[in-house]
This record gives sequence, C-alpha cells and structure tokens, in this order.
Amino acid sequence: MTRVIGLTGGIATGKSTVSQYLLSCGYQIIDADLITHHVQSKGSEGLKAIAAFFGPDILLSNGELNRTKLAQIVFSDKKQLVELTRIIDPFIRSEIYSKINSSKESIVILDAPTLFENGYHFVCDRIITVSCDQDKQIERLMSRDNLTKEEALKRINSQWPLNIKEQLSNDVIDSNGSIMQTRSQVVKLFNNID
Repeated sequence: MTRVIGLTGGIATGKSTVSQYLLSCGYQIIDADLITHHVQSKGSEGLKAIAAFFGPDILLSNGELNRTKLAQIVFSDKKQLVELTRIIDPFIRSEIYSKINSSKESIVILDAPTLFENGYHFVCDRIITVSCDQDKQIERLMSRDNLTKEEALKRINSQWPLNIKEQLSNDVIDSNGSIMQTRSQVVKLFNNID
C-alpha cells in the first residue's frame, strides 16, 4: 500500500526546493501547483468554469488564463479567493486522488501549499511543513515575484499562518539557513521514514 507524505508550507518558505530535492532522490511527487496549472490550461473545463464566474476578461487574447490578473483579483479580496477555490478544487482533487490511487510506489509525496486549507491532510499518513521566519518569507517573495512588501504580505496572509501548519504537522523543516542546511534536514528525516 502506498504511504502518502504531505509536504506543505507557506508561499516562499522553500517547500518547492525541498520537493525538487525529493524528486531528485527518486520520490514520486504529486505537485498540486502543477495540477492546478493543468486543470486551468487553455480549453480545459476548469478554465471554462473560471471564465464563466470571473468573466471573459480573465482570459488572454490567445484563450489562456491571465494568471497575473486573476492573482490581483483573488489576493486583494478573500471572498474572490474562496470562490476560485470552490470552482477549481473539484478538478484538482479528482486528479490528485487519481494519481495517489494509481501509484505503484511505496511512498508518494503530496506537495500542496494549501494541504490543510483544502483538507488534503486527511489522505496523508505523515505531514511535513517547510517553514521560515516571516521576514525571510517576505524577502524571498519580493525577490522571486518582483512584488512590493504590501503585495507579498497579502499573498502570505491569504494562507494559513505557518505556526498553525507547524502545530498540525508531524515534522517541521526549518529553511531559514542555506539550501544545504535544509537538504541535510530532509535527508535525516527521510532516513527515518523509509
């Protein structure tokens, strides 16, 4: 039977760095962000549902989702974020469960930034949160996405607080240090999981 290890964290905490490292170690990664992009791709039922709610202006001239515009809408109004989640979550959930159920691996990693918010923790046998100080998170997010401090804080505050995720997790990886320091924590943790 496949064990599901949930991997979560806040935006710009280093979760993707940990996920990429686990992928390089040979683990199967079910990436909720990639699945989200897939179910919102041009011509998909998910994108049609988004456009039906938010209007045709949410699409680029080539028929693809205008991700920048959608992000501006949902990260400035929590009600809109709730609506987007309500619309797209069934498509994402279906694909995630399909990948878990069809896996032949002994362990799969469910990489989901909103693991708790969307109830995916219920399918996990163990949960790891990648965490860092908020100042570090803001700095990384501003640098990575070219955002102002205010924009970065809006995105951070649209997710559950990291301390709550840490309390609900079996393990916490501190990503305040270097990538090598983060990786060494991952190695130590997974040596005890296998």
